[in-house]
Amino acid sequence: MKTSLSVNSANPIVDIIIPTYNNTQTFWNCLKSLILNTKEPFRLVIVNNGDPIRIDGYKNVVVIQNATNLGWMGGINAGIKWCFDNSKSPFICFLNDDIQILDHDYGWLTKMIYAFQLDDKIGAVGPTSNAVMAYQSIQHIGLPPAIETTMLSGMCLLTKRSVIEKIGFLDETLCGGDDIYYSIRLADAGYKLCICRRSFILHHCSVTGKKLFGDYWNSKEQYEAINNGLIKKHGFKKWYNCANHCLPGGPRRDGIIYDFECPEKQFSLSELKSYLVDGTVLDLGCGGNKIDPHAIGVDIRANGAMGVGANLDHPSNCDITADVTELKMFKDHCVDAILASHILEHIIDIPKALKEWKRALKVGGKLVIISPDYRFCEAISVDPSHVHALTAESVISLADLVGGFKVSRINHIRPGYVFCLSLERLPVKSEVMQIGSAMMVA
Repeated sequence: MKTSLSVNSANPIVDIIIPTYNNTQTFWNCLKSLILNTKEPFRLVIVNNGDPIRIDGYKNVVVIQNATNLGWMGGINAGIKWCFDNSKSPFICFLNDDIQILDHDYGWLTKMIYAFQLDDKIGAVGPTSNAVMAYQSIQHIGLPPAIETTMLSGMCLLTKRSVIEKIGFLDETLCGGDDIYYSIRLADAGYKLCICRRSFILHHCSVTGKKLFGDYWNSKEQYEAINNGLIKKHGFKKWYNCANHCLPGGPRRDGIIYDFECPEKQFSLSELKSYLVDGTVLDLGCGGNKIDPHAIGVDIRANGAMGVGANLDHPSNCDITADVTELKMFKDHCVDAILASHILEHIIDIPKALKEWKRALKVGGKLVIISPDYRFCEAISVDPSHVHALTAESVISLADLVGGFKVSRINHIRPGYVFCLSLERLPVKSEVMQIGSAMMVA
């Protein structure tokens, strides 16, 4: 799994900075898991604050040996300076040495990079984990694949080189709270912070801190010292908003509401509304949630039958029980519009389905397709009934191969998970000739 930035290149596009201090076993577990389970081209910049280490036999691994312990923030800054002086990688990742990438999760970094495509204003992305604050915690379920937050943990923070060039290095005068500090700096510069809930890393948590500071680490006294330093530097309001409004539903700059169904339905109705009252509109694979009472629901499940995937516990209320790829009950060119919402990824032979839908559609009719966007959601792994991974571009390519369609509208639901595509049915050459012959006879 690689991004478009690296698919034709082996050059590192991410510099991963890891400060470490005499955590031999933990550090080597981290290093090996990164090398074995990261397919995106990357360079490791190891900032060693402790006893000398040797790393032989690994490509793209740099070791910066410090004479004294610079701490985590000092180590990150030393790594950033090395990257600025020696590298052109567009992304930089801050990483703890007590994390571990799960076996075979080769796309953990790629998924985080893709999250930047959701919004040009995203300045940093963080993954989920077993030991982390707020909605970066894997314990929260039912959330979208990407959500905005006001604070990201420093255990793994991916940002752009251009962002660091704009907002600067970490502040080493602080006694801690580097993640809150940098989150505030990012927000002050107009950037958004994003949690990529598709990416997970294992966090052993506080290995170095406990070793160096004992019970003081993560204690009430330490938190008070950190918070007082941050409040003194940034003011109470910024500190409070960053540290406490980090969950969906809290105060937001842009008013985003995390509800993918609402904008999907809005898109569908905006494309179909002119046909719903007086025209023939098919809602294919409607399950138990037909788009509108005027639409004709078509589903392979009979009324009352339970479904698969997201419809596992929802009985069907379709009007016609049929395979959506075989609409023999409808004559050629008799349908005004077709909605195929979250159905295309279930169909094995997509070109066959598109040909059948084209046959049933009137010239000038609309085909509205809504499907998970594979760039931002592992469509197959999240639902075993999915058999295809799609993007808007891949569906357009398939429609071009079938012929007889043109794109009239594309929309990507924020904060990122599905694409909505509206295609207009065009006359094909044989149909144009038939129309011309009919006009000559008339």
